[in-house]
Amino acid sequence: MTKPKTKAIDRKRISEALLADRLGLNEEWIERWEERGKIREESHMPDRLPTFIHTKLKKNEIEDIGSEVDRLVSAGCRRQVVHFCLAQLSPAATRLRAGFRNEKEEAVLDTDVERGLATREDLETVANTAKAVRKKIHRYQRELFLVAESSNYSLPVGFECRPKTAIEALDLLQDSLTWVEALAAAYTAPMETTLLKSKGLLYLTLYVSIFADSKKLHGSRISNIHRDNSKPSETGRARDVKYVAGDPLTNLATVLVGQDRKRGEDGDDEEDDVKSWSVSDLHRKLADFKEEHPHLYKRLAIKLKELHNFASR
Repeated sequence: MTKPKTKAIDRKRISEALLADRLGLNEEWIERWEERGKIREESHMPDRLPTFIHTKLKKNEIEDIGSEVDRLVSAGCRRQVVHFCLAQLSPAATRLRAGFRNEKEEAVLDTDVERGLATREDLETVANTAKAVRKKIHRYQRELFLVAESSNYSLPVGFECRPKTAIEALDLLQDSLTWVEALAAAYTAPMETTLLKSKGLLYLTLYVSIFADSKKLHGSRISNIHRDNSKPSETGRARDVKYVAGDPLTNLATVLVGQDRKRGEDGDDEEDDVKSWSVSDLHRKLADFKEEHPHLYKRLAIKLKELHNFASR
């Protein structure tokens, strides 16, 4: 096997691979299997508002969010798909996109840990280790062959074929290490934090832009979410201007993204430092994603359409 070139991979290509993984574009959103000669399909779209909404918000706020969902449904969206998109705005989904994994799934500890993506320098150690191991195997290949020939150790199994001799197995291992060395040497770290910031908004924004009738989304209704009558009128007005009234997409985005209520000593809610999303903000973010990653945009749109069609049956 000829050693591949070790020129660093374009950061954009690595960024797109990372985005595809973290946005779930490499996964099947609708499970399909054959049962008794028939193709079965199942989706895990939630039938109710995501749990984090019921946990974080008050009863009247939850009711208001339900009303905003109703408006999207009346405009042409499917309720289950909207719930699915809202679930992508949860703290848990945000943490997963950021690289957190639950160690309990690996039978270690019931805690969340994060290992950020490595730097190019970190991967140099992998390349150097693979190179060193490959050289050692090459140097002592005769001795390793003698052990293989005089023992009952099974030869390694590949995905499509099994080496027929110990020499072939050693060659396969060395070729594999050469491949790993080349991958590690070509690695370029993506700008992970910037790349994944607020990407949970893409699902709902794109879905609404495809299926909702924009004429039915406009209105003058001001949600109770955006009104705080317990505050003095001056404070109430100050909070009201932070939100965009009348558009369910922006109302949902503003309330659910980045909101972390702070409790005062008396148990009352303190002022929230919450960014108010506008229609132009959300569509600009979507347009930027489409321009920078057209293939990923298309894949996301296809998957959302697939969910919509499934929920429309």
